[in-house]
Amino acid sequence: LFDVTTPGGGALNLIVSGSKSRPGEGSTYDAITRQTAFNVINALKKRIRVPGFSGAPPPLAFVSAAEAGWPDVAGGKQAEALAPDALNRYLVAKRSVEAELLEQQRKGALRPIIYRPSLIWDWSKLDVLPIIPIFNIACALGVPFVDKTVRVETLAAAIVAGIEDPEISGVQRFEAMENLNQKLATA
Repeated sequence: LFDVTTPGGGALNLIVSGSKSRPGEGSTYDAITRQTAFNVINALKKRIRVPGFSGAPPPLAFVSAAEAGWPDVAGGKQAEALAPDALNRYLVAKRSVEAELLEQQRKGALRPIIYRPSLIWDWSKLDVLPIIPIFNIACALGVPFVDKTVRVETLAAAIVAGIEDPEISGVQRFEAMENLNQKLATA
């Protein structure tokens, strides 16, 4: 989705947004992603701890983006250098949240599960259906900065499975999401 600072973003969202959302006046990637996530993180850190109940850190699922991991893969930095400004602003916000979640995990305050899907789709999104095979073939051929696409149902099931399993934390790429989806389906 496009934020309010992306030229033509409102009109483009009518095409790419499943809900046909239109960015409001203050709907920047920073406000939508970073500020909102930080508010949730702060609220969880302030939660009341009841004596006698599990002291395990609460899980927090965050849907990031496969591209947030570009700096860690071959060719990713070069791909990012060619990316449009809107994508770079989007990734700055996603990485900021990821960094804060991992810091809170290090402190024992949260159990973050960070999902990094590439293109998320379902059969009703006719505008993205033609590009799905391109992503999936590039991934299968080993292009390091292109991940396999993820169906929205797979992502949703992976989030539920990740929250339910206290052993799941950290970054989950498409393979992990598929495994978590299967785990939930067989539970």
